[in-house]
Amino acid sequence: MPGSTTYHSKDEIKIDESTFLQLYESYWKKLYQIALKYLGDNFEAEEVVQELFTSLWQRKDSLILHKETVENYLVRAIRFKISRIYSDEIRKTKKVNEFAAQQATSNNHTEKQVLYSFLKEDIDKLVTALPERCKEVYQLSRVKGLNNKEIALDLLISEKTVENQLTKALSFLRNALKKYPRT
Repeated sequence: MPGSTTYHSKDEIKIDESTFLQLYESYWKKLYQIALKYLGDNFEAEEVVQELFTSLWQRKDSLILHKETVENYLVRAIRFKISRIYSDEIRKTKKVNEFAAQQATSNNHTEKQVLYSFLKEDIDKLVTALPERCKEVYQLSRVKGLNNKEIALDLLISEKTVENQLTKALSFLRNALKKYPRT
């Protein structure tokens, strides 16, 4: 009979139009209150309840509910939908945070590259301003990577002179580069 509740056994409910409307009228408000409690947003709560009832209607041909557990089924279904929303939000937040961290790292890396470029340019200019012997010792040490003994042998000067010239060069550079942040 159309418009009436169809039972397969005495406690099974097969969803037809009438049954669907009865379920909607009986449980919509309770499900909405649950959704509102957890989501805190009227629109979102209504949307979740509507999605649940839409899902019920779409599965009406295959879904069989039990009379004494229909309320529990609907409450569990709404809570499941809410937990999916939370999971999705957590996942989105995590992705946004990861992206923000990547951007910050990328921006920080770019800043460091630019700063390094300026620093290198300034150091090169300052090195050219060093006295000739001091410049020579500095370049052999810092550019060619020679140790003090090797520099002394190469320039035919004492290791003590190499140390003095490096100390003078590094002190000059350090004072001139105070505007750069230390890392």
